[in-house]
Amino acid sequence: MSCVTSMSRMTYAFSRDRAVPGHQLWAKVNKNRTPVNAIIGGCIAGAVLTLPALYVYNGVPVAFYAVVSVCVIGLYVAFAIPIYLRLRMGDRFVPGPWTLGKKYKLIGWIAVIEITIISIYFIMPISPNGVPWADGFTWSAVNYAPIAIGGTLLLVALWWVVSARKWFTGPVRTVDEPAPAAQPAAAE
Repeated sequence: MSCVTSMSRMTYAFSRDRAVPGHQLWAKVNKNRTPVNAIIGGCIAGAVLTLPALYVYNGVPVAFYAVVSVCVIGLYVAFAIPIYLRLRMGDRFVPGPWTLGKKYKLIGWIAVIEITIISIYFIMPISPNGVPWADGFTWSAVNYAPIAIGGTLLLVALWWVVSARKWFTGPVRTVDEPAPAAQPAAAE
């Protein structure tokens, strides 16, 4: 349920910003302000991704582990992208009201390194027969998480290069910034 909740919220938010193909459909909300289309679409995509989990190879639920790997890597990559972009901006970045101050560099790099290590761990083969160069290799034992994540990242990068970078201007602001508080008068 947490995956459905976060997936539908992200799909709705990206659609509201017009950053997802078919954004008109995914950004619609019902009378209760619930993004029903985003929820249903994400659940269908998740079901398609999970269908191979019904298959068990030699007593090992390889596809189930791959689905878990895709979910973990996807969530971590979603965290890593803004962290890395913040690190790349350096002092040009204008922090908001919540900030780590100068500690952002250390904490950001620790996070990026940890996410990289965890992602590598989750793309490793689950079974010895899933290692491409091993004796007894079979596609039935392959952890398809790197194929699913890599394919998705490739499609998104291609979409960015071919189309989105030409028209996407960033998030749509839905909340106005509060006016700066008046400074108290200096005591004389």
